[in-house]
Amino acid sequence: MNGHAQPQMLPQTTPMPSDDGAPLRLNGLAGRPATGRRRKQRVTITLPVDLLERLRNAVYWTGHGTLARLIADALDDSVSQIERSNGGPFPQRLAPLKRGRPRLPVHPSSSTATDAK
Repeated sequence: MNGHAQPQMLPQTTPMPSDDGAPLRLNGLAGRPATGRRRKQRVTITLPVDLLERLRNAVYWTGHGTLARLIADALDDSVSQIERSNGGPFPQRLAPLKRGRPRLPVHPSSSTATDAK
């Protein structure tokens, strides 16, 4: 051995995010210390290009680990802060979240309001 710690190789189930602009695929959250292994779930998100570049630069220059790990740690910190502001964790959801982007409600045209005068 050369005295340097060898990185632990884990089986990779999905390709690492690439620089080709494809949506970022995370292999789940792995930020908080836990006893045993934490369950992970793949999530696909789309991020602004400038933010993604900043994240990639941070991983590159800090040796933080992987892009997914940096994002998981940041999300964990952010949700913990929101929970502290709430006075504790939120209760479990009563229904699944709606998928996709929220649709804006259709507003009647303003011309009907001016026609009534």
